[in-house]
Amino acid sequence: MNAYALTDEDGGATLVDCGIYDPNPATDHGWPDLVAALATAGLVPEQISRLIVTHHHIDHYGMAGRVLAETGSALWMHESTSEEIDYYRDPDGARESLRHLLSDHGVEAADLEELTAFEDWRGFVADLADPTRPLKGGETFTVGGREWEVVYTPGHARTHICLWARAERLLISGDHLLPTVTPHIDFHRGPERDPLGAFLASLKKIEGLDPALVLPGHGHPFEEGAERARVIERHHDRRLGSILQVIRREPHTADEITEDIFSGSLLHFQKRLALGEVLAHIAYLVNRGEIERIERDDGSRAYVKTPRRTE
Repeated sequence: MNAYALTDEDGGATLVDCGIYDPNPATDHGWPDLVAALATAGLVPEQISRLIVTHHHIDHYGMAGRVLAETGSALWMHESTSEEIDYYRDPDGARESLRHLLSDHGVEAADLEELTAFEDWRGFVADLADPTRPLKGGETFTVGGREWEVVYTPGHARTHICLWARAERLLISGDHLLPTVTPHIDFHRGPERDPLGAFLASLKKIEGLDPALVLPGHGHPFEEGAERARVIERHHDRRLGSILQVIRREPHTADEITEDIFSGSLLHFQKRLALGEVLAHIAYLVNRGEIERIERDDGSRAYVKTPRRTE
């Protein structure tokens, strides 16, 4: 995970993302790694006055509580963060919700235990810190003479934000725009009923900004951000087309669609991610009236293309 330090003339610093909290106490929970990384930029933790976290996933947010305890810095995150980190407060509830979701969509009972075994992330979060400055998007701030704007980009996470320096066309993208992989779009039962739709709308927003240089949350910085956004859009278009092809002749559950599209043997964690992706794409198609849900005799939910209506 990439973290970015934005420095000011007065010696203060803004840290963007902070990494995961290591549950191994022998490593001091990874804190020395963050301190060493700051040192490469000529900084010490005491200089951090503001921590901006692009979204609540543990690889970006996990160390936040430790950073706040060590530095007394403010925490800037999207206003939905407090609701989303309830997922960490109640892992048993999150796991049970996921079990019901997967069961409803055709996953066999024998597989549910393995596929829901990854929902307790408490050991990788220092402390469940709520933002001291909740963000909506559109806020601006200045660091080192450069003005930044907060851009709300939901999809990969409902809390996701990017930072945009318009004068240099410079984007800190978190996980919204990555150089070599497509960001994972997951589906949970909750406030966000169409995460893929939100993500594609956010991609269009970034495409319109046309970043000259993107500083991503993972991988190397890259140029031509608008073109990368278009490549990711085309990937999702192909995935949507693949799902429509699978259900063209007969209904399939989300589990059956996943097995068809993601050919080959998947580890349980990979299967869990693949199911989330398929469910997000199904929700997108259902919300646009392209497919519809039917109930099978066993109670599972299957999907079929919506019949064309003639006048």
